Amino acid sequence: MIVFVYGTTAEAIKLAPVARRLADQGVDYEQWLTLQQSDTVLRALPGLGLPAPDHVLANGRGGKPLAGPADVVVWLGQILAWVVRSGWSARRRLRSGGGRSVLVVHGDTMTSVVGAVLAKLLGADCAHVEAGLRSGNWRHPFPEELDRRIVGRLADVHYAPSDAAAAVLAGRRGVVPTGANTVVDAVLDRAPSARPSETDPYGLVLLHRFEFLTAAGLTDRTLAALQQHAPHRMVLVADDQARHVLGSRLDALPPELFTVLDKVPHAEFTDLLAGASFVVTDSGGVQEEAALLGVPTLVHRKETERQDGLGENAELSGWDVDVLQRFLRSHAERRRPPQTLRISPSDIVVKDLMTREYH
Repeated sequence: MIVFVYGTTAEAIKLAPVARRLADQGVDYEQWLTLQQSDTVLRALPGLGLPAPDHVLANGRGGKPLAGPADVVVWLGQILAWVVRSGWSARRRLRSGGGRSVLVVHGDTMTSVVGAVLAKLLGADCAHVEAGLRSGNWRHPFPEELDRRIVGRLADVHYAPSDAAAAVLAGRRGVVPTGANTVVDAVLDRAPSARPSETDPYGLVLLHRFEFLTAAGLTDRTLAALQQHAPHRMVLVADDQARHVLGSRLDALPPELFTVLDKVPHAEFTDLLAGASFVVTDSGGVQEEAALLGVPTLVHRKETERQDGLGENAELSGWDVDVLQRFLRSHAERRRPPQTLRISPSDIVVKDLMTREYH
């Protein structure tokens, strides 16, 4: 049996191409959701071609997305209660088909760690999509870098999106290079139609990581720099956590310069990204998608585990607001043609899962 364990929209977006390809081949799978982002994940499934979940292990905190450490504790308690209540029946079901079972996790979220631990508790293998990425600094991004390292130790199969990621995992069994991350299939399976507008240009902003949102001085300096130096109007996408933390600072942004949007479906976001003059983000997934589309990108992070686009369409700020200001002035120089890939990372993952007889 193949089980996808995820709890955020980013994980759903990147696992969906794998799940869709399995379904196209008539291979059954299950989805176990933690709803770490309880506000958006279920709404995203139909647009990603995914069915309703088979099991919901937790539902944020009281049906709301996790916004702080206390919420995480309550959320983990719900998952533990599910294990106590349903763990034995889940273990029997995983073993009932006669074949091998695997829990597939993605990336660097708390749910990735939960899924890897669940695999061990239930006697299944764990496969990690987007394995081997490292920033080299456990503090940045926090806690994502720690999540990656923990899952890397627990996983049995590691789908590494680059040669550098595969090299990090050298000496471990089950390392499978995929040539890129599955997010490229999420984009290319639905080719975005938008192109940058010459008559109504805009910049796209998505800043959502815990380490950025909790650095109040940095967030204030960043918003001020965007307000003072952005050459076009800005479309700022804010999830519930960003709205919760930034609060009145978002409300104070001048509406003639900033349009603040809630998270939108991935297809709509991809069109927003493809049509943007530039993007400022701390999202690794958006960094990858922007590199694929050639959109000028400022990766507003202290460190990054990804090399996608760096030195080409993308620049790492190191949280230096002066770098952000320089990028806003000269972003057009970083425009690149969209990439075309001859491989499908999701096809590689599916073929490997079938070869290992996880079905």
